[in-house]
Amino acid sequence: MKTRLLCLAALTALTAIAPAAKPDSQRLNAIWRHVYDRMEKQNDAWFDQGDFPRCIQSLRLMNSVFPTDYESATSLGWLLESTEQYDEALIAYIKFGKDNLGHPEGPYPEANFYFMRRLYAKVPALLEPTIKQKPHPNSYRILAHSYEKLGLLADSKRVWDTYIELSPDDGAAKNNRARVEKKIKGEIPPAPAAR
Repeated sequence: MKTRLLCLAALTALTAIAPAAKPDSQRLNAIWRHVYDRMEKQNDAWFDQGDFPRCIQSLRLMNSVFPTDYESATSLGWLLESTEQYDEALIAYIKFGKDNLGHPEGPYPEANFYFMRRLYAKVPALLEPTIKQKPHPNSYRILAHSYEKLGLLADSKRVWDTYIELSPDDGAAKNNRARVEKKIKGEIPPAPAAR
């Protein structure tokens, strides 16, 4: 027992006088990757067991530790939505956007939340600035559809055109653009503008 106490005292004294070592960033990143992977596995287990409150709490922690991680933020929001905590989900999506200002995917979760609730008027302000950054194709899609639902057909066509330049083989996008063009020409009556 005395030997243990003596060793502990010696270690304490050595660490107190030893120069502070520089942190090894590669090692630190590896540790954080393992922490993240372990948390993901545990969340999967809790989710499979139906322990959604515990899973939500863990995702909240992951989202605070890894604020730029798209997967943890959107998983948190999705799980909050599926447990009918819509206000909390929206808060998570808004936080992700604020934590990722300037990133083309930053505002997408919030914009998609509004789009799915048919709050089309809230989508353009979030996604229009990201178009120059070449975001995920879904950003173009929901922005163009939102403009169409709002009766802003020229804007819808412009977004489809921009997207099709980047993805010329997207047949659905070409069909959507053709429908919008027909509405512009009056060949298809435009639907009443949404909110």
